[in-house]
Amino acid sequence: MRMRLSRTAWLILGIGVLVIALGTLYMVYSRQVSEQQELAASLSQAQARLPKVISDRQAAEAELAQGQDKLAQATSLLDKSQAQFPKSAGSIEYDEAFFEIAFACDLEVMSLTASEPSDKKVKDIDITFSVFSFEVEVRGEVADILDFVSDIATSPHFTGATVEVVNIEIKEPAAAGKTELPTATISLVGYNYEGK
Repeated sequence: MRMRLSRTAWLILGIGVLVIALGTLYMVYSRQVSEQQELAASLSQAQARLPKVISDRQAAEAELAQGQDKLAQATSLLDKSQAQFPKSAGSIEYDEAFFEIAFACDLEVMSLTASEPSDKKVKDIDITFSVFSFEVEVRGEVADILDFVSDIATSPHFTGATVEVVNIEIKEPAAAGKTELPTATISLVGYNYEGK
């Protein structure tokens, strides 16, 4: 037994299907409109942040360039400083320099002692210096002794060295009236850079 639907039933059924289809389309359309609004809001926020991001990037690039310039300057200064240090502490060369300077200042070298070089590492930097020390005793006039100390301090032989102590001893005249020349002990500490 076959049931036949009347025209009215078909019409109601068609309207029902149409309402369901329209409802589904409306829901899809509403969802798309909502997503488009969210995307538009996100795009608007991104566009509002873009100038600040570009500005921050330019500032960071400028800061990086300044940092690279400072690093280049510091590296250059380090290279210049390292170049000023003698590469090796040739004790004989220093001995000769002491005697040459003493002779030029009319002084007599009484004694000259040198320590064995030892390594000293600079904190926070991977640089090791060789440290050495000399002690020289000379005899002569006080003015000549002072010239000797000044010449050592400015000598190209001792660019990596520092005069640490100068001890001048002036003797009292003897009872016979003979005056002994003053003596001086000069302590010098030097640094050599061994390089990489």
